[in-house]
Amino acid sequence: MARFVGKLKKVDLGAGAWVLETEDGERPLDGPVPEDLEGRDVVVEGKEAALFGFAMTGGQGIRVKKVSAAE
Repeated sequence: MARFVGKLKKVDLGAGAWVLETEDGERPLDGPVPEDLEGRDVVVEGKEAALFGFAMTGGQGIRVKKVSAAE
């Protein structure tokens, strides 16, 4: 399990998708994301995976295990 840090953002593609905005760019997220953390700095626990979804955010993303506010 890896930890990723960045800003949580919802993008308006297709039905909408969650991404983690990091220093290296945006990483699509797949899994449970608490909507109340939108726009905040967060820590995502999960693993890297090639994601291709209906939101067209394909590429190297993160399969989410847990999202929490960054301290």
